[in-house]
Amino acid sequence: MELEIKTLAFGGRGVARQGGEVWFVSNALPGERVTVAEERRRRGIVEARTLEVLSPSPWREPDPCPKAFGECGGCDLAHVAAGFREKAYKTSLLGALRGAPEALRTAVEAATFFPSPWHYRLRGRLHWAPEAQVLGFYAPSSHRVASLEGCRVLSPGTLALLPAWAESLKNANLPAGELEFLEDLPGERRLLLFRGLFSGELPRLPGVDGFWGIRGRGWGQRELTLELPLPLTVPVGSFVQGNRFLLAELWRMVEALVREEGFSRVVDLYAGVGFLAAAARFGGAQELTVVEVSPRAARAARANLPQARVLSMPAEAAVGQGALVGADLVILDPPRGGLSPAVREAVAAAKLSSLLYVSCDPACLARDAKVLVDAGFAVRWAKLFDLFAGTHHVELAVLFRKT
Repeated sequence: MELEIKTLAFGGRGVARQGGEVWFVSNALPGERVTVAEERRRRGIVEARTLEVLSPSPWREPDPCPKAFGECGGCDLAHVAAGFREKAYKTSLLGALRGAPEALRTAVEAATFFPSPWHYRLRGRLHWAPEAQVLGFYAPSSHRVASLEGCRVLSPGTLALLPAWAESLKNANLPAGELEFLEDLPGERRLLLFRGLFSGELPRLPGVDGFWGIRGRGWGQRELTLELPLPLTVPVGSFVQGNRFLLAELWRMVEALVREEGFSRVVDLYAGVGFLAAAARFGGAQELTVVEVSPRAARAARANLPQARVLSMPAEAAVGQGALVGADLVILDPPRGGLSPAVREAVAAAKLSSLLYVSCDPACLARDAKVLVDAGFAVRWAKLFDLFAGTHHVELAVLFRKT
């Protein structure tokens, strides 16, 4: 089957139409003619993979990772050249935001884009397959674990250590599970957390400062410090944005917003260890309320921001207890599913002047933005951060102001 690709869907697949059906094709870009192999078909939608690119797009990366679109499923936009990532992201986002308020779509089209180099990952999860003795990412549409020789998202230091780690895990008879890693900004120090059922002694691994299990057994350090304008302590297993190169840009965005607008009272409803709240503090915020559901991350937020009021509870409970009252700025960086109905309704009804919404899922952002716009908020600007370079995931920050 030969197809002409018309656009790019959110998720990284090229889109074509043929015989009344919509085709979603991996490793295909707008403007290309490709031959494809069908993989799945359901009610007018066909998923396929590219067999041959007959006429390549200018967007196409001339030297993509050789493991992409076959062996490793980690990077579904590995075929997009760095100079065209912004165009690719905006094309796919605008498709995903088709039902969003027009002001949000306009802001995304005009958004400043912050690109990322490779080897950006300072935290993430690897899969351990003891039968194959492989430590890596899943293969596409599979639970088979692919090895990561030459991986472009991990730091060179961690990449070089993977064979020795796999050998040690094999010798310790560690069962299948996930190995979560956390690095410092230079990529010189690292901690590991094993997410799996194991009651034995975790092995000593080269290049690792601490190795822990989810049941609290392990050895070495439990946390690292990220050297930002305000140093940030991060326990392994807790949330912090995972791109070592763009943390500074996210920090500057929040710091500048707080400083330029003179915001004094800031609420961060999904704070993790307090990264965005710390940037607000550095920008001049005097009163901080930090909300975080994870007890471990909330403890770290207290250590990172001793002046802040830290509420270790779900965002729903915090807004129910009046956490939004009197805030100049509310920061929203929710999980992928976006705001829950309770939080969405509370934010829309609160007497707020400004919201900074940081999202990694455009469909959920579109849903939440519609409620906010209907409640009287206007979209002021948007910024795009390539936090997950090589994948279709992109971080979208949007400033809303009450009109």
